[in-house]
Amino acid sequence: KSTCRMCHGVCGVLVRIKDGKVVEVTGDPDCPTNLGYICPKGKASVEFLYHPDRLKYPQKRIGARGENKWQRISWDEALDTIAEKLLKFKRESGAESVATIIGTGRPQLPMYMRFSNCFGTPNHLSIINNCYFPRIVASRMTSGKFHVCDYYGFGGVTPKLILNWGCNIVGSGAADGMCGYQVTRTLKNGAKLIVIDPRKIPLAAQADQWLQIRPGTDDALVLAMLNVIISEELYDKDFVNKWTVGFDELA
Repeated sequence: KSTCRMCHGVCGVLVRIKDGKVVEVTGDPDCPTNLGYICPKGKASVEFLYHPDRLKYPQKRIGARGENKWQRISWDEALDTIAEKLLKFKRESGAESVATIIGTGRPQLPMYMRFSNCFGTPNHLSIINNCYFPRIVASRMTSGKFHVCDYYGFGGVTPKLILNWGCNIVGSGAADGMCGYQVTRTLKNGAKLIVIDPRKIPLAAQADQWLQIRPGTDDALVLAMLNVIISEELYDKDFVNKWTVGFDELA
């Protein structure tokens, strides 16, 4: 048993090994988040592991850019080369002439940021300004934490209504504990579905109501909805009084 790391969903998987080599990856039916399901990306993780072009050690370009000529070098040589070039740029043009950029390795993010800070450059690009952190900030400002929607019914009640707004979760998938099959399973259990999207995504065909708004009018629609909810008092007043800040300004 293991977990899939092809995205941040971290689905439970069963790994079949033959003669010391992974030959198949399937979903773990005992895992509460994916219940035995696994997406094509997870199934393909075996190919990713053993692909002949997978980079497993440092390589140095020995030809002209674009010729695809490389030579394997040691880790010491690679680190020395990188350090030498970084210090050269720092001496000649200053530390702020260097920008650092990383991919989606979230747990290592503080180390990358600290490296840029110690080097002397504020030019650090990562998930902070691209994708992940805006979601965290919005979630924490809204609900106090980075929550995951409870499609599973862990609280004893499964969702009765799904509002799918600008998210093609079934057609293109998603990460961070949200899987398209959870939505389809909830719909099979009788939940109603409202889809708000200019495009006719796969879920729109199953929706009880599809609002095909014009691109860029999301704010106008959500403000109109808030106006009705507040003016007709269709909200939980006890919850608002206990858990929210700034409701009077919003109203």
